[in-house]
Amino acid sequence: MTPAYSPEAHLSETERYVLGSLNQAWPSAATMTPDVIESQEASSNPAMFVDAVQTLSDNGMILYEAFLTGHASGPRFLDTMITARGKAALQSTDIDA
Repeated sequence: MTPAYSPEAHLSETERYVLGSLNQAWPSAATMTPDVIESQEASSNPAMFVDAVQTLSDNGMILYEAFLTGHASGPRFLDTMITARGKAALQSTDIDA
């Protein structure tokens, strides 16, 4: 069955950075923060980073244990891992590029 909407076809630059970072860390889990993402738009706008990570999670491309945020520390996703679907999406964007 082919889904009507394929999120892999519409990955933003920030989402590709998140998937790429997690793919490099795999099979270990990683803590994701806006400063580990090389995208200027995500570094300057933490809400954009949170939205990108949450979208990837909602689409089954990553998993995370907990989301924490604080005034001093900013947003953090703990124990984040890429899934098989996330790996496939990352590979499809590498092929298209």
